[in-house]
Amino acid sequence: MKNTSTEPNPQIKPLRKSTCPTLSGKSTLGYTISQDSKKALYVAVTANDGGGFFSTERVPWSDIEVAIHADTPVTSICLRSLFKGKSVNTSGFLLAVLVAEGILESLPKKVRHFKVTGNSLTAKKSAPRKTPAKKKAPAKKARK
Repeated sequence: MKNTSTEPNPQIKPLRKSTCPTLSGKSTLGYTISQDSKKALYVAVTANDGGGFFSTERVPWSDIEVAIHADTPVTSICLRSLFKGKSVNTSGFLLAVLVAEGILESLPKKVRHFKVTGNSLTAKKSAPRKTPAKKKAPAKKARK
């Protein structure tokens, strides 16, 4: 995967790096969650093994939150204002990251339309949601 991350900023430190598929599933993205000295979080798409152009700039979580709550359903168009003058791929890639982080989820029967889950971006990767296990009925005893 080609790494095109932004230059290090001593006041913003990376907390974790991860990967996720693009929304089309045709390539894999790399991304970083970072934090500044005031504990504000940032998201940056850092790599794409599929070849599309994108911006590697760090986007404040506070700006992302405003953008995803501004319109329903959430689409990549909602995020384009965060990347004015940048590649249109970037907003779609950020959308894929938000899905991977559990911030957004797909709307049924809608392609590339999402809704906010109510989860928030955290410094640590949240554990995958576990579905409750179904209890099995006790086995029937054989008649004698």
